[in-house]
Amino acid sequence: MKPVIFYFVHAHGNGHRATFNMLYPALSAYFKVIAITTNSEITAYLHSKYQVEVVQLPPKYPVGYHVPEHTFSRPFEVTPYAVEPANRARALADAILHYQPKTFYCDGVPELAILVRGMGVPVVLVHLPGNIMSDPTQVFAHQLADHIIAHFPEKLEQPDYQFGAKTFYSGYISQYADRKFSNDQYANSNEITILLGYDNYDEQVLSNITADNHATFTIVGNKNHYNLRDNCKQLGRVADISTAIVGDVVISAAGQNTIAELLSLNKSLVLLPEPRPYYEQDVHAQVLVKNNVALLARENFSALQWQDVLSKAKYFKASNTYLVNRSGPKMIAQKLQEWYA
Repeated sequence: MKPVIFYFVHAHGNGHRATFNMLYPALSAYFKVIAITTNSEITAYLHSKYQVEVVQLPPKYPVGYHVPEHTFSRPFEVTPYAVEPANRARALADAILHYQPKTFYCDGVPELAILVRGMGVPVVLVHLPGNIMSDPTQVFAHQLADHIIAHFPEKLEQPDYQFGAKTFYSGYISQYADRKFSNDQYANSNEITILLGYDNYDEQVLSNITADNHATFTIVGNKNHYNLRDNCKQLGRVADISTAIVGDVVISAAGQNTIAELLSLNKSLVLLPEPRPYYEQDVHAQVLVKNNVALLARENFSALQWQDVLSKAKYFKASNTYLVNRSGPKMIAQKLQEWYA
């Protein structure tokens, strides 16, 4: 019998799912992986993709409860004084008693990391860029974690990070890490791809980005149709961004998984960070720019400013060697095997 590991899969965005997809096969070589979720959509996704056992925790909010704005200034500040959080904790405790996991791999939600550690289970916390030190819940989760894993290279760590001594850096991991790419990096410099990270994107921002009639733009991920110039092609949602990207220059948000995928495809990056609670995308983008990995743009750029940054991107020589680690998932699994199996 393989030892059991709990793996929490966060429901926010596609990056957490993509990370699970890469780590699950590697972890399964050493462990029986039990996925922990808090969302029926992610539970259904995991069941449809893998023969994996899933423990879906009940909601911590009462029906009709208005979740207060998160200020990140008090511990557990959005956890209501109600019976629902107790039901969630009981379900988690029952799962621990039943499966007796060796460790809890926590990809998000520090509250769960705190609960699990309090029940006597070691915690491995996934570390993301961002300003977490103002949030007592995040700080405590990082303090109590037995090990921390960062899915990016150590050279791209932010300078104020305080837990480097117990952090293992795997390098970027990407589902495209084994893909071969052309050495002629700037052959299609007038073909530019825009990856939209969220719905209801501001049409004026897209209009400013695509104002250069000498370039053609492929827009990927748009749920809505935008009224743009004839030099724009809107693809909507796609199953595989690697087949949808046209040219070598890509404008995208600065999410960790997206960056890993685009670097593994050898693209020249212009980053447009999206708002996040801990400013993780902005912090991530600033570190990448400082290390000459990408160029930075802002939503308030004028059409002329966009033409200027895209002109620079065509000839930008990025320092992106050895940032993506094709063996990253296997290395993480081997570390967990070393620590807990």
